[in-house]
Amino acid sequence: MALIGPLFLLGLLGIGLPIWLHRLETQVTERSPFATTRFLEPAKKRIHVHKKLKYLLLMALRIAFFVILALLFARPVFFAAPQAAITEDTTHHVIVVDTSFSMSADGSYDTALDEARGIINGMGDDDVASLYSASSGVSSIVPVTADAAILTEALNGLAPGNGKLDLGVMVTSLNALIEQSQANFILHVISDFQQSGQAVRFADMIPDVINGRPVTLEVVRVQTQNTPNFAVDSVLVTNRTTVEAGIRGYASDNSERTVTLLVNDAVQQEQAIMANGTGIAFAVFNDVAFAEGDNRIDIRISPVDALAGDDERHAVFDNSPPAPVLLLTADPESRGVTYISAALETAPRGYEVITQNIADLDARILQRYPWIVIEDMGAVNASLAAAITEYVSGGGAVLAGASESLLGQSIIPVLDLGINSTALRRESRSPITMIDNSHPALRESAGWGTVNMQTLPVAASGDDRLLIAQAGDRPVLIERAIGRGRFMLLTTALDNTLTDLPVKPVFVTFMAEAARYLSNENLLIREQVAESFLQLSRSGGASGQVYDPDGESLLSLSDTTRAQDIALNKTGFYRVITPGGDVLVAVNPDRRESDLTVMDAQVLQNWQNVVAGKAGAGDAALAAGQETAVENTEEREIWRFFLILLVIIVLAESYLGNQHLRVKTGTL
Repeated sequence: MALIGPLFLLGLLGIGLPIWLHRLETQVTERSPFATTRFLEPAKKRIHVHKKLKYLLLMALRIAFFVILALLFARPVFFAAPQAAITEDTTHHVIVVDTSFSMSADGSYDTALDEARGIINGMGDDDVASLYSASSGVSSIVPVTADAAILTEALNGLAPGNGKLDLGVMVTSLNALIEQSQANFILHVISDFQQSGQAVRFADMIPDVINGRPVTLEVVRVQTQNTPNFAVDSVLVTNRTTVEAGIRGYASDNSERTVTLLVNDAVQQEQAIMANGTGIAFAVFNDVAFAEGDNRIDIRISPVDALAGDDERHAVFDNSPPAPVLLLTADPESRGVTYISAALETAPRGYEVITQNIADLDARILQRYPWIVIEDMGAVNASLAAAITEYVSGGGAVLAGASESLLGQSIIPVLDLGINSTALRRESRSPITMIDNSHPALRESAGWGTVNMQTLPVAASGDDRLLIAQAGDRPVLIERAIGRGRFMLLTTALDNTLTDLPVKPVFVTFMAEAARYLSNENLLIREQVAESFLQLSRSGGASGQVYDPDGESLLSLSDTTRAQDIALNKTGFYRVITPGGDVLVAVNPDRRESDLTVMDAQVLQNWQNVVAGKAGAGDAALAAGQETAVENTEEREIWRFFLILLVIIVLAESYLGNQHLRVKTGTL
């Protein structure tokens, strides 16, 4: 123990004050009535001081007040070594049980539990153990304890999940989780040791010498032979009516399998195929009927095999009709209209481009569309500019281009950006030098570096976000928020007169992503891997609610107002309510978990040998590790406890003072 402010202990001298006060007592004279006082000689009034302690409990509380107050300011600190019950002679059994998806194969997990119980029951009297589960991540199940009953009870509560084990990630996580322990380690890894679980770099599988103490690695294999397995590997919808299912075999013989297609929980078709035992075979279902909107697709194979969980795969098919988008142009036959229409109609979402000549436009129809495209801002007159401003302010969105026709104007309509009319003619095409890849419309597009263009010399204002620029921060793509809407401007033409962008592959990707962004459609990935995260931040706004495959709500009322990430721990269909409507997300186990090919025995032996060699090197660093352990001693301050105690003493002293110190005065 130590004191941060020892000089404050001088306050203990204050305990003399209550002792001195409690030895003083004023004798109050009681007066009695008498018949007559004229024959009595006046007497002197005497006040006697008794040297006697009274009200001992009250005095004790007052003394305690001064003692606690002094200690509160002195701030005692207790030093406690982490896991103080563990000494350098203790053996710490770190038991790691593989709970990844592949462990649900016949017999694997039961064998793992038996092996773990054997380790727990075989612990010595001075040994301790901690229990961890390992899948996509490592979870601490039981911290360091010597109680075998606690370990066994927790072990019985574990079960295989849906994640994928990576041995490199597992070892890295364990290094951080157990670094405070001062014992000698035996790392027991209980797993089927799939070949697909081996780290990309062998060095990542070597645990550190923690605090100078060596680690002994014990590999406990629950599978020594490759287990045959068939799995549904892929589901693909083509032509909006055809479903193609890939059935993959691992370490198996060719075998007949029955493949069943379910759409929205109803069986639509079924067929038998000869599955390839060491490759992939396809089942093709034609003339499949889908409902409008999101459709749940399930592909099942039978008979089930050793790993039944991958005999079914989930997918989502969005059968929504192409979304309409208005394209305003001064020439419906221009090349810009052709490029824009082709890019949007071939986008994954699919858009129906409605071309409208600006000269014949009724501005009232703008409100029918969540977003619009303007081929050339040079064709926008003052009245249309006012209508577009009102449209965007109300929540609409615009993607616009700018051609040489603007050079005769002083400003760009709607945005009121000034133009240097002579600069364009003097400059040749130049490449892109800056791209804001954090913007939703630019995250997935690649290839801007190959684009050359001439741009209008426009200076972005302080209200604009610069997304793409040429040398000298010359704007290529800017975005401005106007009211509740958004306006994106390309400072070049959307045909190939000033730029080769429309003939580059990046143009199609950019138009598709910009369309999804401006229309506020969700950007969620519709098929995800189990134990990954659903990024609601990519849904275009906060989520209203998320329901798991069992129909349970995953967000509280306060959570629904902000974007966040949701752990996808179950397989099946998650329902996500977004600003654009309900969306389904299919979740499946990692395909690599279906390959039950085990790691070569020599690889596992090499792993143990390398760890053993590093453990030998760790013995020389043991003394240094012990010094490090001393440096890592935890400091525990208890001033908060003293503060609470001080408040209690003050309340108790006040109550007793009121009870004992009432002055009783006689009458004349």
